[in-house]
Amino acid sequence: MAHQYDSKNYIFIIFLNIFFSYSCISEKNTEITLDPKPLDMILNSYVENGTWPFLYSKIEHGVTGKIVYEHLAINRKLLPKQNINNTTWMRIWSMSKLITISLAMDLMEEGLLNVQDPVQKYIPEFSNLMVSVDADGVSISNSKYNNFDCPHTYVKMDSLMTINHLLNHRSGFYYASTPSKCLNDILAKNNILEAKNGDQLIDLLSVIPLIQQPGEGYFYGMNTSVLGLLLERVTGKSLNQIFVDRIATPHQIEGLSYIKPEGINLIPTFTGRDGALRKTVDGELDIFGGKVPSYTSENKLFLGGEGMLGTVDGYIKFMRLLFFNKKEIFLEKRTVNRMSRKPNVEDNEYGYSTGYGFYLTSSTHKYEKNILRVGGYEKTTSWVDRKNKLIGTLFSQANETQDSDGLSTQMEQDFKKELYRQLNNIQL
Repeated sequence: MAHQYDSKNYIFIIFLNIFFSYSCISEKNTEITLDPKPLDMILNSYVENGTWPFLYSKIEHGVTGKIVYEHLAINRKLLPKQNINNTTWMRIWSMSKLITISLAMDLMEEGLLNVQDPVQKYIPEFSNLMVSVDADGVSISNSKYNNFDCPHTYVKMDSLMTINHLLNHRSGFYYASTPSKCLNDILAKNNILEAKNGDQLIDLLSVIPLIQQPGEGYFYGMNTSVLGLLLERVTGKSLNQIFVDRIATPHQIEGLSYIKPEGINLIPTFTGRDGALRKTVDGELDIFGGKVPSYTSENKLFLGGEGMLGTVDGYIKFMRLLFFNKKEIFLEKRTVNRMSRKPNVEDNEYGYSTGYGFYLTSSTHKYEKNILRVGGYEKTTSWVDRKNKLIGTLFSQANETQDSDGLSTQMEQDFKKELYRQLNNIQL
């Protein structure tokens, strides 16, 4: 009997050794080591040549939290005393959209709303929205005319606006940066950011014409902020409180907020629209007609599409919560898969809007394949690389830069090319 016991014990010890050896190998195989010098040189060069005021990047392993890369390049002539790091608060603008959409998906998992629900079910004030059309009766978003005469003709909605239209930017709401001066002026003159709360913003938007019929096509605009107003109606809480109750408090995420923390001075916004970098003047950030969101503690208007402040660490924690956190589940895996999958459209070599806040790069992209990206108005970006289990960030506070290239910049392209040149050569 003693011999039998010893044999079983011996076999058990061998099993444990194999198990822990395999675990160590697996742990070792998740390690990624980058050569920071080429990446540093790219960021430094774009700051030193006056294209960017500063660039701060941090890349973490999504599972282990290990810092894979971190660097700050800063123009000390423009920002002589500014301290910038992973806990520096910045305006993240459209990176707010993913958070609001995630909250909507959380409520959907609980059965409180559905993507096909009519928006007017929760916001009856939008039942009689009008649509702006040209002389031929064509929606302004699809008009063939380059010169849009004022005033436009308004017609009734011919289709029902749904939550899905808000998610995928097909509802007809827009920013004050359309090809139509008429529509831009209407949005600006209504001073929508002076609304004291969500209900007042709904009242203001209810008299502003849409740029197209709901579902007619993709047109980027205030759709996610309207989604945030809808979530307030569903829950009876402010969007800020919904975020606090469902994400910030239960998952201990401190680096995201609609309200500027006490004692924090935000970095100024810079622009390179005239060639040389300078601070923006009032009215230059014009997507709302020249006004910008308020971040004071007295503010009760929370914009789900543009209104958040964030730190690099705060956004990384949020991305980890969605994709790599097995202990604290916020959204079900099938929901995250739905938000991040390729839509049912033809393949291309660039990428796709998933319809849920992400841009997914193509599987045939030249260097960054199947990467989920989000970005903001002042050039804050974050991405998730599911293959390498990485969460990346690249933050600045610059509205326009001389290296702009469509939705991207030459700096970001150069940085990503070098990053994925290295990652694609790593054998895990």
